[in-house]
Amino acid sequence: MEKPVVRFLDIQPYGDNVLLRDPYGISEPIVVNRATLLLMSLFDGSRDVNQVVEDFRKQFGISVSAGQVLQLIKELDDSLLLYNDNFKRRLEEERERIIASGIKEAYHVGGAYPSVERELRKFLDSNIPNRNHEGIKPLGLLVPHMDMRVAVDVYGKTYAKVPTSWEPELVLILGVSHYVHETPFSVCPLDFKTPFGIARVDKEAFKKVQDSFDYDLTQDIFSYRMEHSIEFQVVFVQHLFPKAKILPAIVSHGDESLLSEVSYKLLRALEPYIDNLLVISSVDMSHVGKKFGDPANYDPSDRDREYIELLKSMKGEEAFKLLESDGNRTRIDGQFTNYVFLKLLRELGAKEGDDVDYRVWYEEATDSSVSFAGMVFK
Repeated sequence: MEKPVVRFLDIQPYGDNVLLRDPYGISEPIVVNRATLLLMSLFDGSRDVNQVVEDFRKQFGISVSAGQVLQLIKELDDSLLLYNDNFKRRLEEERERIIASGIKEAYHVGGAYPSVERELRKFLDSNIPNRNHEGIKPLGLLVPHMDMRVAVDVYGKTYAKVPTSWEPELVLILGVSHYVHETPFSVCPLDFKTPFGIARVDKEAFKKVQDSFDYDLTQDIFSYRMEHSIEFQVVFVQHLFPKAKILPAIVSHGDESLLSEVSYKLLRALEPYIDNLLVISSVDMSHVGKKFGDPANYDPSDRDREYIELLKSMKGEEAFKLLESDGNRTRIDGQFTNYVFLKLLRELGAKEGDDVDYRVWYEEATDSSVSFAGMVFK
């Protein structure tokens, strides 16, 4: 007898009910009552229909018939919300369709940043200080991916550290994963569409990187659909470096050994570009307060400063161990991305990092804070 498995879904309160969203974006959002959600929690692949009926009664004191369970299973299957062959087939079809399209449409346009080119240029230019005409080109920038409406001036001050006398040929954007991401490292081969036009991915660079790995780097292509840690940087890169091509990538997880391997494979693959390569780490710092599971909001700046000082000294391994030592208690989301970022920069010859700015943004409605920083590495 079938043992259903509900796949991973985002759950949000919706009045007296709950809203279920598909992080892959394949299924439409659905609203269910809380009893149905409890019933679905038993669909973990370990129970057949009769066992679900029995355990639902034992655990929650609610009686339900086998027919009702079967009906729910059918509705979830029709909505592609079960992890089964039906979903896997549709997932692969959708993945192939996205890659064949060749284009990643802007998701946050009109919200986090203006949708009209003229307005977008004004929005960015008004937050970018005068750039030096000459100066040492940076090897890397650490830039926030905080909502641009909140942090655009920090973005601008950080990108302003690139002198106007130099324009990179290739910009490697290392983001973080805010959505389902199965592989530790992925690369998006799609060109990005923004109000400025099409930001081109360097297809030759993508192929060189793909050839260095023994798995398909596009397996997690769905993660890029809404991923702001990539999209926000693309907008700035397009504006400031219109001739540059991009290579968007996500570092989602891994231990030191695996992340070191990712770094060295990237370095070997991108060796032809190193004289005109800019590496961006698109990360925020701490996430604390009730929104993130803490009893109350608190100031994370001491932990952030400790972490930032290690980054400035190019001590990537020590920075990683610092966060690992207490389970990354303030939820700095650059833990994995910055490990790869600093490994790359050190091999490229970077000696140190400098502060550009640091902020803590407080959200009163949720009694929570998110911190973010800008840094330049030369």
